[in-house]
Amino acid sequence: VGLGKTYISALLAQQLQGRILVICPPVLRDYWRDTFFEFGIRGYEVESLGKLDALLQRDLKKFRYVLIDEAHRFRNEGTQSYDNLFQICAGKKVILVSATPLNNRISDIFNQLKLFQPARRSTIPGIANLEQFFKRLQKRLDQYSKDDPDYLPTLKAVSQEIRTKVLRYVMVRRTRTEILNYYAD
Repeated sequence: VGLGKTYISALLAQQLQGRILVICPPVLRDYWRDTFFEFGIRGYEVESLGKLDALLQRDLKKFRYVLIDEAHRFRNEGTQSYDNLFQICAGKKVILVSATPLNNRISDIFNQLKLFQPARRSTIPGIANLEQFFKRLQKRLDQYSKDDPDYLPTLKAVSQEIRTKVLRYVMVRRTRTEILNYYAD
C-alpha cells in the first residue's frame, strides 16, 4: 500500500498502443481517471469492480488491455465475479495490480495467473503446465499440518520456487525498502 501502483500503471499505460479498460473499486474510479488524465493517457475507460455483469453486456472488442486494480479480489475461481472477469479478459492483455497477490493459499496466485495465462499451455519459460506446477507444490504443502515444524520451511521453499520459476517472469515487485533505497529522491 502506498508504493505507487497507480502511478506505475499510468507509466505503463503511456507505453501501450490500444484502448485500456481499467477495472477498480468504485471509490477509486475518480482517482484512476485523474491519474490517467495527469499522465496524458487517452483511450481508456474506468469501470467499477461491481459492474462486471454490465461490462459483459457491452462490446469489449475495442479494448486491447484490461487493467485490474485490487486484483487479489479475484483469487477464488469459484465465484461469479471471477468467471465474469475471466470472460472480460479473454483474448486481451491483462495487467493485475495488487499489494497482496497472495492472501491465503498458493492457489490465489494460480487463479490470478489464469486470467492471462492458459493453465495448461503457459508461455512462462520452463512452466508449460501451470496447473501441474501448482498441484505439485500444493501436494508438498499438504504433507504437513500448519502446526507441524516442517510446514513453515516447506512453505518458504514453495514460495521461493513460485517466485523464481513463475513470478519473476510476470511480476514487477517492489517492497517499501526498495522504494526507500532506490527511489527516495
